[in-house]
Formats: sequence, C-alpha cells, structure tokens
Amino acid sequence: MSALGDQQDRDQISQATGDTLFVNAGAGSGKTTALVDRITTLVLRDQVPMRHVAAVTFTEKAGAELRDRLRAKFEKQWQGAVDPAEKALAAAALDDLDGAAIGTLHAFAQRLLMEHPIEAGLPPVLELLDEVGSSVAFEQRWAQLQIELLDDDSIAEPLLVGLAVGMKLTHVRSLAHVLGNDWDLLDDHVLAVEQPPLVVPDLSAFLVRVDAAVRLGDDCRDRDDKLLARIGDLAALGVLLNAAGDVETRMDVLRRIGGLKFGRIGRKDRWAVDIVGVRDACSAVAAEAAALVGGVLDQCLRHLTRWTALRVQEAADARRREGTLEFHDLLVLARDLLRKHADVRAALHASYQRLLLDEFQDTDPIQIELAVRIAGGAEASQASWRDVTVPGGRIFVVGDAKQSIYRFRRASIATYLDAQDHLGARAHLTTNFRTVAPILDWLNAVFGTLIVEQAAAQPEYEALQPARATTGSGPAVTVLGGAEHTDLPRAAAALLRTREAADVAGVIGAAIDEGWTVFDERTGRWRPAEPRDIAVLVPARTSLPYLEDALDTAGVPYRAEASSLVYQAREVRDLLACARAIADISDELSLVAALRSPLFGCGDDDLWRWKQAGGRFTIHADPPSEDLAGSPVGAALDYLRRLSYAARWLTPSEVLGRIVAERRMLEVGALGPRARDSWRRLRFVVDQARAWSEASHGGLRAYLAWAAHQGQETTRVAEAILPETDVNAVRVMTIHAAKGLEFPIVILSGMTAQQSPARGVRFLWTEGGYAASLTSAIQTGDFSTEMPIDEQMDELEKRRLLYVAATRARDHLVVSLHRAAGSTKATAAKLLADAGAAHAGDPREFAARPSPGGVPHSPPLESAALPDHATWLGAVEAAQARARVPAAVTASGLEGTEPEVVLAELDGDLDDGARGSAKGPRDLELPPWSKGRYGSAIGRAVHGVLQVVDLRTGDGLEQAVAAQALAEGVVDQEALVLALVRSALGSDLVRRAAEREHWRETYVGTEQADGTILEGYVDLIFRDDDGTLVVVDYKTDAVPAGGLASRVAYYRPQMDAYRTCLAAATGSQVTVQLLFLHPETSTAVEV
Repeated sequence: MSALGDQQDRDQISQATGDTLFVNAGAGSGKTTALVDRITTLVLRDQVPMRHVAAVTFTEKAGAELRDRLRAKFEKQWQGAVDPAEKALAAAALDDLDGAAIGTLHAFAQRLLMEHPIEAGLPPVLELLDEVGSSVAFEQRWAQLQIELLDDDSIAEPLLVGLAVGMKLTHVRSLAHVLGNDWDLLDDHVLAVEQPPLVVPDLSAFLVRVDAAVRLGDDCRDRDDKLLARIGDLAALGVLLNAAGDVETRMDVLRRIGGLKFGRIGRKDRWAVDIVGVRDACSAVAAEAAALVGGVLDQCLRHLTRWTALRVQEAADARRREGTLEFHDLLVLARDLLRKHADVRAALHASYQRLLLDEFQDTDPIQIELAVRIAGGAEASQASWRDVTVPGGRIFVVGDAKQSIYRFRRASIATYLDAQDHLGARAHLTTNFRTVAPILDWLNAVFGTLIVEQAAAQPEYEALQPARATTGSGPAVTVLGGAEHTDLPRAAAALLRTREAADVAGVIGAAIDEGWTVFDERTGRWRPAEPRDIAVLVPARTSLPYLEDALDTAGVPYRAEASSLVYQAREVRDLLACARAIADISDELSLVAALRSPLFGCGDDDLWRWKQAGGRFTIHADPPSEDLAGSPVGAALDYLRRLSYAARWLTPSEVLGRIVAERRMLEVGALGPRARDSWRRLRFVVDQARAWSEASHGGLRAYLAWAAHQGQETTRVAEAILPETDVNAVRVMTIHAAKGLEFPIVILSGMTAQQSPARGVRFLWTEGGYAASLTSAIQTGDFSTEMPIDEQMDELEKRRLLYVAATRARDHLVVSLHRAAGSTKATAAKLLADAGAAHAGDPREFAARPSPGGVPHSPPLESAALPDHATWLGAVEAAQARARVPAAVTASGLEGTEPEVVLAELDGDLDDGARGSAKGPRDLELPPWSKGRYGSAIGRAVHGVLQVVDLRTGDGLEQAVAAQALAEGVVDQEALVLALVRSALGSDLVRRAAEREHWRETYVGTEQADGTILEGYVDLIFRDDDGTLVVVDYKTDAVPAGGLASRVAYYRPQMDAYRTCLAAATGSQVTVQLLFLHPETSTAVEV
C-alpha cells in the first residue's frame, strides 16, 4: 500500500508527544487509532503512567471503545516484549487502565470534584441525578417558585403587565428551565447590571396624537367606509386608554391599538383628503403604541428574567450544598474549582500530566477551560483561559469543525475555532478509511461548495482522500428526484414528501433485487446487501409518517431508531387514560377514553346502552341492571374498580405494569404493523414511571401530572434502542442519532422539509447580555436584531449536518433531491442541488416505477397455516417446561439432593443442625463487606477470615476475626470464630495446602449435557505432589459422633459438582475433602 497523504501528520501525532497539538480529523480518518497511538507512545516510550493520562470522549461508548483498544495494544506489547523493562511498563499500564480517567466530559468533571470535594464546597458523598431525577427536581422547584412569584410584591407589577398582554405562568416556567440549563452564564449576562425600576411612559402626548388621528375621520364622506370603521376602533380604544387607571390595563389597550392595521383599506373617492395621508397618520399612531408597549415589555421581561435568574442560582447553590447534582452542575462546579484554587490546580496538574480531548467540536465550551487550567497548573489563574500558558505536550485536541452539529447542547463552533488559534501546532487527518472513492469524490465536489469558511461561524472545507480503492457492484452514488418537480400544485409539501418516500422505498427494493454488494469487514469479502445494511437518515421527524407508510406499503422491514413523541403515541395515551380513570374518579373524560380504547373495546353502542339504562360513568357506580353487569362497559368498570383498590398499595410503575399485562397490551400491539415500536414505547413508559417513583416517591396522581408535561407537543423523549439481532430490517434514524456510526448503504431522506422556526421561549446569549422572547408579542427590544444572527448560525449548522449524514456511508450513498420548481425555500434538497449534487461524480438517477397504489411494493408475505389446538398446546407446554429449567445451577444448591438424604428428610431423620448449617443459595441482600459467602453468621465469619488470613503463618488472624465478627454481627461469638479458624489452620489438610501451590475462593463452572451451567465457589484448592488437585470445603456444622456419615451424604452432591467442574476445566485428577471444624479439633473426610 502506498504511503498515505497525511502520513507525516500521523507520525507527528504518535511521536511528537512533547508538542501541544490541535488535530483536525476528517470523517472516517481513524482519529481513534491516532488517539491510541499517541497514548501508547506516552505510556510505553515516554513512561508516563497510565493513571496520569486523561482522555475525554464525547460518549460513554467511545470511552469504552478507546479503553478496549488500549487494553488490546498493551496486552500485545506485554506478550511480545523481550526486554523486562518494556514488559513491566505494559503490565503497569494494564493494571492502571481500568482506573484511568477515560470517559465523558461529565465523568471527568465528577472525578475532579470527588477528588477535591471540600474545596468545591461539596459534601463527601455526591448523588448525580439522571434525566428523570432532574425533571422531577425541576417540577418540585417550579411548584415552590410559583408560590414565591405570586407572593413577591417586588415582581408584582412586571408580572401583572406581562399577564395583561398575553403572558402565562407556563412561559415563566419555560424561562426558568432555559436559565437553569445555562445557569453558569447568569452572573455575567443577567445579574451583572442592576435592573432599574419599571418606568411607564407618560401617555399624554400620545393621546393627543390619537385624537388628531381620530379627527381625520371627519373628512370621510361615506360612513360605511372601512377605513373610517377602523378609525372608529381607534377612537374607542383611545377612550379606554384615557380612562385606564392601572399600568396593566393601559398596556393591554396599547397592545390592541398597536395591532390595528390601516394599510390598503378604504376607498379614496369617499374621502375629501388624500387617503394615503390618513392611512399613514393612523399607522404611525399604531406603530407608536406598539413601540410603547415594546419598551415596557422589555423592562418587564428583564425584571422577570433577573428575578428568575436569582432563584435559579439559589437552587444551584442548594444542590451544591446538598451534594445532589445535575449533569451541568458538574461542569460549572469543576470550572469554578479550578478558577479559585491554585493548590487544586497544582494537584491536578501533577495527577493528569497529559490531557487528550476527543470530538472537541461537540462538547461544552467549559471543557477547554478545564483542560487549559489543569495543564497550566498553579499559575493558571488568568481571568481568561486564552491567556494561560500551556506547557508543551500537555494537551492534545482532536475534532472536526465540519461535524459540529450540537448547538442546542451548547457546543460552540466559535470556541472550537478560537481554541484552534490559541493551542499549539496543527495537524490534519484527511485520509478516509471508511468510504469508497466515488462517494468521496461526490462529497468533496458538493460540500466544497456548501461549506465555505466564515470567521467564527464556519470552518474551511478540507477535502477527504480515499484509502479504499475498490468498489462493489451497484452505483456508488444515487440521486432521487434529480429534476425539479414542475407539476406540483400550491401547498404541495405532502405530495412532495409522498413522492420522496416512494422513491426511498423503491431504491431499497432495487438495492436488494439488483444485488448491490457491500464489503463485509468480518470476512473481508464483498457480499449482496441485506436490509440490515441500509440506514435511512432524516434531519427531522417531519417526513417520517410518509416514509413509514411507503415502507409498509412496499413490504420493507424497518425499525425507527430515534427520539419520538412517545407520550403522544396511541397506545401510551390509552395506557395513561386508564391510569387517570382510577387516579381521579371524577375524570369522566379519561374514563370514557379508556373504555373506548383497545384496552376494553367498548363501542359507542355499548356506551349508549349503558347511559340509556341510567348507568353513570364512574368506576364506583353500580350497574343499572343485572343484564348490563356483564356487558363490555360493566366488565370494564368492574376491572377498573378492583384496580383502583389495589392501586392504593402500588407504585405508579406497578399500576402501569399491571394494566399492560392484564389488558394484554403487548399482545394487541403484535397485531399492528409496527409491533416492536409499540412494545418498546410501552416498556419505556413503564421504566420511566419506575425511575420517577425512585426519584420522587410520589403517588399515581403526581406521576400522571408529570407524565402530562412529558406529553406536551414539544417534548421529545430519547428512547433507548437496544440492538435486536433477530431482525433483518432497514434502520431509520435521525442524523444526530447516527453521529459516530457508519453503514454500508446510507439513504438521505426528509430533504424536502424547510427548517421550521423555533417555537416557545427563546433565549439568545449576546456579548455581555441576552435577548429573550416568551411569545411573538413579548420580547426584549433587541431580540429582533439578534435573531437573524442566530438563524444564520442554524443555517450554517444545517450544512454541516448534511455533511455528517453523507459521511456515514461506506459503500453506497443515496441522496434525495426532491424539490419544487421555482421554490426559494432553503430546503436541504435545494441546498444540495444548488451545490451540484445531481451531477457531481456522475451519479445514477433513480425513479421508482409506479404501481397501482402509487408506491412500489413487494409481493405480500404468505402467513403460515395456524396449527391445530393440540399441537399449539403441546408447543406451549414444551416452552413452559424449557423456561422452568434454570440457566445455571449452583453447587451449593445441590446440598441434600441425594435420594437417601431426601428420604431421611421426609422421615424426619435428618438432624436440624444439617438443615441449619447448609449453605443453600446465596442471599443477594448480604452487604458487600460480608466476605463469607453464605450459611450461618458464624460460618460466614469463619469463611471470610480463611479467605484473607495467611494459611502458613496465621499473621493478622486476630484482626481479621474481629473485623469479620463485627461485619456479621457476632461480636459476642468472636472467641468461637477464632477457635474454629485456628482449628482449620492447624489441620494437616490446610497445612499441606499452605506449603504447595493453592487457590482460595475460586470460581468453577462447566456446561452440563442439558445446556445449563453448573457453577460454584470452592473454599480452597491446592495441587498435591502427584499433580492431583485437592478440593477442600470448610464446614462449621456441630456434627455428633454418629452423624458424620449422614452429613457427608448430605454434602456429597455439592462436592461431586465441584469435582465435575474442576475436572472439566483442568483435565486433572480431582479429589474432594470435607473439613469439619470444631473449636478443639478438625475432621477431614474424603468424598
């Protein structure tokens, strides 16, 4: 293979460890390998201990992959090293690897805080709230904040003015949520300047201008003129304004005046003066009213923002004092720790001698400050991290500004470009190992046009060089809808999406039918593509319903793997309606909704008969007649009534779980076209209810209130998608979800959608300040000025998002260019088409062949004939029998299973001591410090001591006995434990083991003939002089002289299991000895 074009940069990364490097790594360029090579050089050549290296990754998965690859590298070095020093370095690296700081930014920040909790003002123990816990905590804070908001006189006037012009308390709630996400910025941007008192302008001069505008109506000749009617509205509002006695009423009237429109109404022949002048004068009054309202609302909004920001800060400080932190708290507190404490910076400078930051373009800007201040050490006290001097080689940064797509998570491309200019030398990885050459040619041609450098906003495009020369069969690049649609009617967005979806379904069928090949990395060969090789990536979920319909019609198996409106799904709404019906018996609407749902299947005719007969819709109502008691409505109400009684003692998750199971929701979901998605949503909601209960310990009503907020229109929930290897299906996901992944065939769909304007509360952080919008009417004065800048940044990120999507492809790329002719809307398809996507690299153009249904489809699947009842019942019983067989059997669980022992138990001949001292299955509730595995407390203490004490010398015996007796709660029996252990240490069997190679508390296991696992832990194993392995099992039973034989019989199955496992694992001869311990002596019995 010829030398790579960027080989010099790769050598610099791996070898120039004394230089601080900022690496621009293109998509698929092997940046993880570069990270591994640099860390390997640091540890094995420069002898920097692995525990002094920190690698910060974007995701936990990336951190785990990096750790695994480092382990493989160190193990290979350890196995191949000849020099003892090199072998020792590799061994030390392996020892340190599990404890090394390799993980996400939040994990690293938490690590810093745990190392210095006192300096950070934290208690010794931290609790990190997950997403559900943070949500519950916010709802609790908001409940308290509402009370304070309505009780605080200092904020009363701004609040009343806002409410008068359309603001709602939910807007303040959203404001508190937004400020909470960025609470570290509040000091500099919101609280730095004291907000002056609210000033309401004098309206005397304005009222004069209103009167003047109203008098212009005297020049109208026709009382029916529309302009005159509008002037009449102005006159009426002027009277109301003049009479208004409070600020909020005046603001409401001014808002209504500002909303009056005077343009292009009225007829000029009905006026004695120029009608244009009348319109302009009235319009000027309306504009002045709007400006007056805007000025007051700006003040009100800033007062509310400041008031809310103070409460948000108080909440953050309370979380710090209590040690109950959210994810963002970790970053802010770690940053503040490093800013304020030189001794902490010095300590961390010594602990983390090398810092490597991965995927830098997508992380919080706080990350770079943490790294720079740690690298700078005690002297890094400058106000700005840009002024800190970083010693050479201390920091290594890798990222790709072209893949910066997480602005909504505070990722800042400006910070990336700024850090690139301030940190050390640059290196560039441009060789792509993922994608075939024809796709890269297309990428370079298209995105070289789309991504154009702009200062602090967009990086320079760097072309990718191919490392893969060969291609398989089938087109490398395919475009859908290459030509503009000229036959679309107005408002044809739905038709455009339908055509796009049809083409996507058609090209999937073509890829399979035509035998497009993909490269299988496991076998190293090309093979025909399967559905599981294909990923359809969409920028947003707008087009997903059209895509799902097309794929269903075409018979294409697929799985949607993305965030979704889970709580808006039909089955989830039915589930929650049922829960609301039992939580609030007065909620007839929820009750009827539950009855009409598939959970109970009551039709409108059933509900009508119940109502006509005098029945009431409440779960505690008696049936109106005996005939209706067994009707669908009667049976449903009876079930809900019984469940409501049981719900008093159940958690919300248990209530939901019972409804799902008892109303057969999973089975009903199996009849739908997307059963797995339905099952996943139901499982997800029940799991979230369980997490909510653990966080809040609230009841069903409180949970349903929380779930109602989750169901709001803008609340999308990221479902955890577990891999289902039994499904050979196309994967459908958002581009954000696909970040970091790669696929043999990638289809870019959903390209017809225009970026929708953001809704809800908007907050823009400006230079030293902020601009905010609660609604279109309630904004700060500078919001309309700052908004276009933010929208431009969104537009530039949209281009980078397309680049990320296209670079996921390995062997084939399909791009939708469906767009309307003459449209000026900046859809993704238009952006790509204008950049030459339809012709770059000579792609194949595909169009689905029309079918009778309008969408290409596969032949319908033929269902297998249903089995007869006897065959079906036999299969069910066989499955149940298989399910009853445990996956694993413990050796200790076999105690007492010998036939003669079982018969002795039935006859009552087995003494109580045998039953009481038998180990039996392990108690999973035992605390972790309880070293003895199971059995009686005294027996556990004895076993625990024998696990740690020196078998030859007995050193530390008394201390070990005291610790284990305390742990097991048998301090008063410490002397007995000590005597039993000394009995074991003094036995010939243990002394013989101590002088030979031996192993204590050893796991053994083997697979049995029926496929189950036989496993257990052996107290002591040693290798005898003849090579035989001897198993020693300690027993603390008080065995009477005549009962030894029966006791040995009781334990024989356990000992046989140990013998079987050990012999299967080692191939050696195995003998087994039971060592019965007594305070004065011990007895060894071979089994």
